[in-house]
Amino acid sequence: MAADGAIFPLTISFDKLKIPALPLIAGGLRIQGSAVAPRGEIRKMLQFAATHDVRPMIMTWPMNEKGVEDAMRTLREGKMRYRGVLVV
Repeated sequence: MAADGAIFPLTISFDKLKIPALPLIAGGLRIQGSAVAPRGEIRKMLQFAATHDVRPMIMTWPMNEKGVEDAMRTLREGKMRYRGVLVV
């Protein structure tokens, strides 16, 4: 991460946030708490994703009874990675 950068945790959890202090202090980094990042940060994040061809990771299942059952089983087993989508 670039010096003087900011970390915006975008997920909400009741677990403790564990971050090593030395890299944070040495890099002049800061952690900004917000349920939603400021618009400017979202714009920079989207520009970064576009520039570096960052794509979402999506798991898909057919939108039928078996697909829904398989997707729910994956979710219950804790094997869902990133985003699960039922596809027509």
